[in-house]
Amino acid sequence: MEASLNELTNTREKIFDLEREILQCEQAEIVTNHYFAHGTYTREVLLPKGLVLTGKIHRHSCINIIAKGKILVVTDEGEYTIEAPHTFVSGPNVKKAGAVLEDTVWLNVHPWDGESDLEQIENQVIIKESIEWHG
Repeated sequence: MEASLNELTNTREKIFDLEREILQCEQAEIVTNHYFAHGTYTREVLLPKGLVLTGKIHRHSCINIIAKGKILVVTDEGEYTIEAPHTFVSGPNVKKAGAVLEDTVWLNVHPWDGESDLEQIENQVIIKESIEWHG
């Protein structure tokens, strides 16, 4: 069990190291669309080929849909090359990093209580993090 915890910590720290490096670079414009339906909030991001990115940490498990494209994803749960179409569930408190191999459309589906303010929705579904704290 201890080796697993060490691997998890090392992977997560490497992702935060990558995030610090990315923040030193010019930031890409990522198109994000928001959809609301009875009980669900879906965030769609359009990721251009060649982009390297890190994701936000979700408070709860959520559905992930890769609707188009191909992306290499690294998390503390493992390393995966995901090619559309593909749907999976990621657990809570997972930090992801990715390298976009083909233009990719990625959707996350979250529960929704009717709140319309995107900042409030993000407060409900995302764990605010400080990469300085993790360094």
